Amino acid sequence: MNRTDRNEQRASQILQAALQCFLAKGFHQTSMRDIAQAAGVSLGNLYNHFPGKEALILATAEAEQDELQPLLHRLKECNGERAQVQVFLQDFHALCRQPEWALLSVEVLAESARNPAVAAAFAGNRAQLQRRLAEALQEVARRERRHPALSATLQSQVLLDAIESDALRQGLDEAREADADVLDPDLLAALLGGRS
Repeated sequence: MNRTDRNEQRASQILQAALQCFLAKGFHQTSMRDIAQAAGVSLGNLYNHFPGKEALILATAEAEQDELQPLLHRLKECNGERAQVQVFLQDFHALCRQPEWALLSVEVLAESARNPAVAAAFAGNRAQLQRRLAEALQEVARRERRHPALSATLQSQVLLDAIESDALRQGLDEAREADADVLDPDLLAALLGGRS
C-alpha cells in the first residue's frame, strides 16, 4: 500500500471514529482529543488529516453524499416507472429510519442553524436528492400521461419531508418503542400521485 492509500485509509478511520463520537456525545460535546483517542491516532496526526472539528463535520456531509449515490443512481434509472420510484421511497425511508441516521440528523440540524458552511453542505445533498426525485416524478407523469396538481419540485419536497420527519420521529423513539408504526405505504402512494 502506497502512502496516498495509507493516508486515505487513515482519514477514513478518523472519520468513522468521529461519527461514532458525534453519535455518542453530539458535535459540541465531542473534542478533537476524543476523536483522536477513538481513532487510535495522536492528536497531531488527527490535525494532519483534518484541521478542526468543522472539517470533520463537512466530511460527514461528503460521506452522506456518498451513501446517497446508489439511491440517486436508482432514481435516475427509473425510466418513468412508478413502481421503481415507490421502491426508492421505501429504501430512502429505511435508510432514514436507522437510529444512527436519525441521531446524526438531529446534530446536523442543530449545527446547520449555527454554521452556514455546514448548512450549505447538507442542503446541497438534500437539493440533489430533491432534484433527482423531481426528475423521476416528471418522468412518471409523462409516462402515465397525467398532469399532477403539484409541480414535481413541490411533490418531491413533500415526499422527502414526509419520509424524513417520520423517520426522524421513529428513529429517535425506536429505543423506547420497538413496535412503532412506520410511514403508511398508502400515504406515500397518495403523495406520489394517482394514475389517470
